[in-house]
Amino acid sequence: MQLYSLPLLIAAIFGFIWFLVSRLHRREILNSVQRNQLALLLGILLIWGLFVGYQSSVGRFNDEAFFNLLPGYWLPYVPVFIAVAMVSVLTPLREGLRLLIDETPAHWLSGIHMLRILALGTLIKASKDQFPQMFAWLVGGPDLLFGLSAVAVTLMVLAGKVKQRVLLVWHSIGVVVIVLPLAGLMHLFMTEPLFAALFQLPMVMAPALVVPTLVMLNMLVAWRLLERGVLDR
Repeated sequence: MQLYSLPLLIAAIFGFIWFLVSRLHRREILNSVQRNQLALLLGILLIWGLFVGYQSSVGRFNDEAFFNLLPGYWLPYVPVFIAVAMVSVLTPLREGLRLLIDETPAHWLSGIHMLRILALGTLIKASKDQFPQMFAWLVGGPDLLFGLSAVAVTLMVLAGKVKQRVLLVWHSIGVVVIVLPLAGLMHLFMTEPLFAALFQLPMVMAPALVVPTLVMLNMLVAWRLLERGVLDR
């Protein structure tokens, strides 16, 4: 994700999700309890983002003690843990998310991932020795390609040429291209001289909030398609 685009990306992603929630509430598809719990989830995720941003701004993410905690292994997963925990215990939230996916046009849910094209910014910075190169190419590179694929998939969905099984595979790939290199290669990324740049403000908002939120949108669609028995048809 491009460094200076991050605040706008946060606004775009969370604004998009809130638009979807408000749209369904106005149409009386979501009830007020479901709407409020979805708002609570978004609010808690944004509070997490503000907390991370503040900690980075005051230098808490620049010292050796922080890096000894191996933040690459857990920081990106905190918002996912928050969301999964809330969905597990709050039934109206869980039902609201089901309705959110079912009642939102599929091309909107694929189109939002065009924002991942902005991963090009990390590749440009890496080419100028301003960003960890291995991380940029092995995480940012696949993220960029997935963003480009979102353009094609969205156009094909609009044309009615994409089956739900294909969407399931595509959204699953959107998760894998991020999770797989982070889980399997983080020990290599942490040895890069510029690895600390990932935790400087505003860049820290990418692994702490932006990327996990986009990946969770992929996960939500894939989860709902599986629930609806797409693989059994």
